[in-house]
Amino acid sequence: MSADEDLFTNIIGRSTKMTKVLTVVRKVAPYKSTVLVTGESGTGKELFARAVHLLSPRRDNPFVVVNCGAIPENLIEAELFGHIKGAFTGAVASREGYFEQAEKGTIFLDEVGELPLDMQVKLLRAIQEEEIMRVGDRRPIKLDIRIVAATNKDLDEEVAAGRFREDLHYRLNVVNLQIPPLRDRKDDLPALSKHFIDRFCDKMQKKVDGITGESLGMMRNYDWPGNVRELENVIEQTIVMMDEGKAIEPADLPVFLERRGYERRNRFRQEALDKKLSIAEYTREFILKFETDHTEKELAQFLGITTKTLWEKRKTWNIPRKR
Repeated sequence: MSADEDLFTNIIGRSTKMTKVLTVVRKVAPYKSTVLVTGESGTGKELFARAVHLLSPRRDNPFVVVNCGAIPENLIEAELFGHIKGAFTGAVASREGYFEQAEKGTIFLDEVGELPLDMQVKLLRAIQEEEIMRVGDRRPIKLDIRIVAATNKDLDEEVAAGRFREDLHYRLNVVNLQIPPLRDRKDDLPALSKHFIDRFCDKMQKKVDGITGESLGMMRNYDWPGNVRELENVIEQTIVMMDEGKAIEPADLPVFLERRGYERRNRFRQEALDKKLSIAEYTREFILKFETDHTEKELAQFLGITTKTLWEKRKTWNIPRKR
């Protein structure tokens, strides 16, 4: 692993979609081009923004994080650009803002879609002119900073609705980094789960022997609306509640996951008994019903057969593996 690749250690997953995103990160990082990181809440947008910074020539300079949605509207200009003494009531001394703090480095504007329209105009000017003015001052301050912004909003829709300036959208979206939701990268679930298990075991000083294939199968049945952040919370909750010295089993996982996986298969088995299906009929119907939810190894495990036998049955029944 090269020194640059080692910077990706906090970004877990090597699925096809993740590999494509990391390729874009590597390509854009060396340049000053503005990057817009988009994706649903909980996908880890800040991690990717930080990776852009750490792989750039600016890596030894500040990486300043600003949550645009958390700053009161009447304070946001002073927070971003700073102010001089006496600029407003309470301004007893001059103060630099986040932009100045990021000089020679990178500023990460998280939830940039929350900026009010009047502040969008000022941000656009700062990007175009590469300078800012502190509140109450008339002297421009030249800056050398790299801007990475992020949002979970569809900015095209925001522009169409008049809530976001089109010219600012173009300035921010020079390179778009679209982070896939967890439901579209379920191949990364084993690695992500291991990462969080190791982290929380170390933090809690508990010993957990990994996670079973059936538990991972249950996770594959769930769409993870809260994305990686939700998975992290699930693993933490599970480790807090479970006994030490064993692997995470389906019964250890939160009930909402069990309902998506374990109980679905139990209901299928009961329906198969009611219909008096033969073993062959049961096997065929099970494959058709659950093949998109599980890997071949997991399907074979649930059916109590080898993957070779599963492949032979697919061939016999002309059921190609869905991709």
